[in-house]
Amino acid sequence: MPELPEVETIVRDLRPVLVGKKIVTFKVTKQRLLKNPLGQFKKFMIGATIFSVGRRAKLVLIGLSSGYTLLIHLKMTGQLVWRGSSGKIRLGGHPIVGVAAVPNRYTYITLGLAGGGKLYFNDVRTFGYFQLVKSELLAKHHLKFGPEPLTKNFTAAVLRQRLHGHPRVSIKAALLNQAVLAGLGNIYVDESLFAAGLKPSRRVGKLKSAEFIKLWSSIKQILSQAVRTRGTSFNNYRDGFGRKGTYWEKRWVYGRRGEPCRRCSRPISRTVLAGRGTHYCSNCQR
Repeated sequence: MPELPEVETIVRDLRPVLVGKKIVTFKVTKQRLLKNPLGQFKKFMIGATIFSVGRRAKLVLIGLSSGYTLLIHLKMTGQLVWRGSSGKIRLGGHPIVGVAAVPNRYTYITLGLAGGGKLYFNDVRTFGYFQLVKSELLAKHHLKFGPEPLTKNFTAAVLRQRLHGHPRVSIKAALLNQAVLAGLGNIYVDESLFAAGLKPSRRVGKLKSAEFIKLWSSIKQILSQAVRTRGTSFNNYRDGFGRKGTYWEKRWVYGRRGEPCRRCSRPISRTVLAGRGTHYCSNCQR
């Protein structure tokens, strides 16, 4: 599942080709991917102009002139593909192995754009979804998410306050909780905890003040680097130009079980926490 850096990369790549475009058709072949009735999508999307493309947590947000915002979650295998009238393509998410053409048998939602362009949503496992939310209610909808870790408002004090209610939970599990902090997933939690020198199994209530500050700084550092390198491609994620993200080559612990730690040369360990494979260095993380 794409995490914050991957979704942010996709948003930045699609924004220039979508903003200002009018939606003229909306075709769906698998309605269970819609969180609202089909009629509502057609009423508030057809004829609307896209005025913004953004991100909240792991969601792509498309602002519409109709007063609604379209929320898209790519989940495990979702892919957005824009094809312009000239045939140029931008795609982001999870490409389909052995399938290059669009549309294809995994294309379940198609937005026709004025001028001949189209935006396709492909999803092999159909875990992703489209949801319409009134733009005026968007802030309320987002309350279920924690703060955005790359904003100026995200401080060490904010992080400590968000974690305060989970003293008995492992720091790994707490950071995976989207209500605590938005956008982090398995990869960047492991990476951030390594950078902070914290063992993933440490209980939140056992962290010291200095460790909260170090964790806050590490989260911002790791996510910023991942955005700059356009995310992580260890399986099949691609950015909006179909390229692999290059953070994979820079990772400290994630997916490196048995390999030497890049700080101390001890082998990287792997365990399971919060139901997720968890990588760490038993020497560098305490």
